[in-house]
Amino acid sequence: MFIVWGKKLVHRKLGHVADFCPICRKPRAFVLRRVGSAGHLYYVTVSQGELVGYERTCVQCGTAFNAEPTHYATVAPKLLPLPELARQTFPDLEQAWKDRLDLERQLRSDPHALHADDRKALIRSPFLLLSPKVEKRFASTHFDKEVGIAALAALGLMIAGPATVRAVAPDAADLAVLVCMALGVLLVIVQIALAGGRFMRREVLPVLAKCLRPLQPTRGELEAVMAELKTLRHQMATKLKLPELVAQIAGQGDGR
Repeated sequence: MFIVWGKKLVHRKLGHVADFCPICRKPRAFVLRRVGSAGHLYYVTVSQGELVGYERTCVQCGTAFNAEPTHYATVAPKLLPLPELARQTFPDLEQAWKDRLDLERQLRSDPHALHADDRKALIRSPFLLLSPKVEKRFASTHFDKEVGIAALAALGLMIAGPATVRAVAPDAADLAVLVCMALGVLLVIVQIALAGGRFMRREVLPVLAKCLRPLQPTRGELEAVMAELKTLRHQMATKLKLPELVAQIAGQGDGR
C-alpha cells in the first residue's frame, strides 16, 4: 500500500490589518495569516504546525508579503472600511510610511522628476515582489481549467472515437484506439505546456503593469531590470514576455 505523507505549509487566518501595499502604491486592507509547517497524511493535516512566519495579503491586488503581527496595534476580526481599519490596527501608518507616501505623491505629480536612484528602485521593486509568486508557480506542475477541459476532451475522444470507427470500419477499431489515445495525451500535454504562459498573462502581467504604469518606464529601463533578473536566475526573466508587459503598461490587451 502506498502512503502519502510529509510536510506542507498551513495558512491560518488571523484577521485584517491596514498597511501600505507597494504593488497598489497606497494604503490598503490586508488579510493577516499565520504560516505553519505541519505534517500531513494524504495531504490532510490535524494541526496548525510549527510556526514558519506570517504573511499579509492585499485584498485589492492579492499579493502576499511577509508580515510581523507585533507591528500592529491589534488585528481586526473582520474587514472594515480602510480609515477605520487603519485607526484600529495601524494608527501610525501615515507616519511609518511617510517617506514612501511622499515619494508616491511626487511620482503622481511628475514620474520623470524623481531622482534616478529612486526611479530605478521603484521600477525594480514590483518585479522582485512578484518573483516569489512566479518561482512557486513554476516549482511544480499545475493544472488550470484549460488542462481540465483538455483532459475531459481527451477522455471523450478515447471513448467516442473508437466507438465511431468500430461502427463504420470494424477492422480499424484497434488502430483507432491507439490514435485516439495518442491524440488525447498530446492534447493534454500541449495544454500543460501552455498553462505557464496563461498564468503569467492572467496573474502576473496585469498586476505588474498596473504597478509600473504610473512610472511610465521606458523599454530600456524594463530591459535593464529583466537583465538583472536573468543574472540572478529568477524564473520571471524567462517566463515574462517583455513585449506583452510593454503593451499592458500602455493599456493595450487585457492580460488574458
